[in-house]
Amino acid sequence: MAPVDRSEEPLTGHWLGLRARLAPPYWGWLGGWSVLCGALASNHLRWEGDLLLSLVLVLLLAELAWSSLWDLAVGTDWFRPLAEKWPPREPARLITLPYTQLHAPGGRVALGLGRLSQWWRDAFWPAAGPALLGLLGTVILASVLAYFLPARLRPLYAALVALTGLGVVLRQREKEPLAAAALVRVGLCWLAGYATFGEVGTVPVVLALAFSLAVWGNLRMAAGLRGRLWLLNGGQILALVVLLILKEPVAAGIAGLLLFGQVAMQPMLSYGNGGAMTLTVSRKTWPWLLAAMLVVALTVP
Repeated sequence: MAPVDRSEEPLTGHWLGLRARLAPPYWGWLGGWSVLCGALASNHLRWEGDLLLSLVLVLLLAELAWSSLWDLAVGTDWFRPLAEKWPPREPARLITLPYTQLHAPGGRVALGLGRLSQWWRDAFWPAAGPALLGLLGTVILASVLAYFLPARLRPLYAALVALTGLGVVLRQREKEPLAAAALVRVGLCWLAGYATFGEVGTVPVVLALAFSLAVWGNLRMAAGLRGRLWLLNGGQILALVVLLILKEPVAAGIAGLLLFGQVAMQPMLSYGNGGAMTLTVSRKTWPWLLAAMLVVALTVP
């Protein structure tokens, strides 16, 4: 059987298709929702001109810059042109210095540059060029928005770069970066909303981590992976414990009822059409989970 030529396939990786299948329509605005919850949890958000402008800017940062950067970087198979079309069959001819021999240092440099130029033009640019341009645009947008936002957000940029790099490595190993995706769309966005209006302490970090774990668990449930319920329920229980420590029993009770609404659906996972049932339960879990995030954000002192 002749080998399959994949050179003309688009380089959108499995992550983009998986994302569209696992969490519609909630994933598309989960980052903005997390930003809003973090801003409300800071207790410094006021519906005034300057503060509203800051909220709009951090929402743009999360939804347009960070989410686009993550999708472009992780959803593109950057390594395939290198694996399949390197070295090129014939290097491009570059202008060399007069009397330069092929095996001389100058000739070898020209030959290497010719190969790189040919590979870039024939293999990499047609396949990943648009993604590279989009990635450059999102980096510029994030840099511009960062100029108008507090310096407290700078550690989050470093965390975003680290998580994106981890996502690219996992995609190259044909593993889906669900944990990193949850941290980017929930954890970092929650902390970005909080840090825009106040100093980040232990409580917002713990809550951002708790709901990141819960979202990770729900993504794993939709994907049919193990360990999903421990993460989904455990993350929200951690948030409930934080509310109890902060002496907010009413809010903890409401969040507990929202968690119970999710747990009540989970026995459905043990019967029915396996993959379809897990996907159905996951999609029905999202409204309860997002409501729990809002309740916690509104009641953190």
